[in-house]
Amino acid sequence: MQILRELSMGGIVSRLAAVLLYAALQGTLLAGIARVFGDRRPQHDGRLTLNPFVHVSAWGAAMAALFSVSWVRSIWYDPEGNRLDRLGVVLVAPLGLAGVLVLLPAVDGLQRLALLLPRTGASAVLLVLDQLQTIAISSVLLNCLPLPGLVGGALLQALRPREERRLRQAEPICLGLVVALIVAFGFPTPEDVWATLARLG
Repeated sequence: MQILRELSMGGIVSRLAAVLLYAALQGTLLAGIARVFGDRRPQHDGRLTLNPFVHVSAWGAAMAALFSVSWVRSIWYDPEGNRLDRLGVVLVAPLGLAGVLVLLPAVDGLQRLALLLPRTGASAVLLVLDQLQTIAISSVLLNCLPLPGLVGGALLQALRPREERRLRQAEPICLGLVVALIVAFGFPTPEDVWATLARLG
């Protein structure tokens, strides 16, 4: 019932706009880091771009609209093309996730610039940027899980580079379970996490 109360056309639109920004940022970072390590496969697959529609996942966008958490379309790596071999593939995921968190403070600067816009435009931009921060933090937490279809699934690609077909087959099953669990139990917001850490502290 809480979800239904929070849903509004404006909220859904702002979250969808925010998830496109998140997908562009997360997908480009992952592909770019892989390329720095010498892995050209994401680039050849067209993932080294800021075009959000290349990176966005339909189910991830739906989860962002409803629960403020998301993931990007799977990026497949080539351990043999990576300068660090399998270790390089393992490193791409945490570095890509950390990169999103490192860049988030820049959103505060964009929010200050948005105040220069006319009131209606400023309100819309501020709402999208606020949603971007929430979605990005929640998504980083979710994507730490080493599951096919999530960013952390790169660990499985590194451990089993010869089993890409099986990993691809497992991806919709794993993402389906993720969706079912989020729908059933929700997903903690950054505010929930901070509150928990404060109680533990």
